[in-house]
Amino acid sequence: MVDRRQVMSFRFRAQQLDRARGGLDDTAILDIGVQDTGPDGARWALALRGVDVAALPAEALLLLWTVRGAPHLYRRSDAGAVAAAVEPYSDADAGKRIYDAAKPLKAAGIGNLAALDEVASRMRAIVTRPTVKGRSRAAWPRRCPSRTCDRAGPARPPTCTRCRSGSPPCGPGWNCGSAPHRRCWNASPGSGRRRPRTTGST
Repeated sequence: MVDRRQVMSFRFRAQQLDRARGGLDDTAILDIGVQDTGPDGARWALALRGVDVAALPAEALLLLWTVRGAPHLYRRSDAGAVAAAVEPYSDADAGKRIYDAAKPLKAAGIGNLAALDEVASRMRAIVTRPTVKGRSRAAWPRRCPSRTCDRAGPARPPTCTRCRSGSPPCGPGWNCGSAPHRRCWNASPGSGRRRPRTTGST
């Protein structure tokens, strides 16, 4: 019979947490990306697996937003394979990845892949250096005179009714009250409780 200690030991070893040292090439978690949550979360995860992160060349790793809700760290040498792996298989697959944003695009006769390409192009023009989320979203309305935004719905682009900042209709979207909109959400909807105004997060 397998007991709890054996299971935990197996998981500890499978996660390579038993290593005294290791390199990027043989650190398995980098095959799927290391979630970077909190201050240097991804580098802490590598350090716990024996990687000397202080000695790593600056160009050895790459931080990407891929298919999950946080940036992930990858080997820079794997960038091409990662890009190919997360590419939508089809327009329908792209629609599943952008959730509710697909409906107004379909109503406007705009393909999901075309919309994603448009958003990516405009985001590249906005984010030319490390940029906090709130600043990039605030810049979006000035960058969106295109048919993608014009035809995607009556609110071009969707706008927070309290702070009037916008977001691309085909992603990445957010709801008022979530980062970076905690600064404009000073009451919990439906609760009557007041919330302090805070600054947006990155």
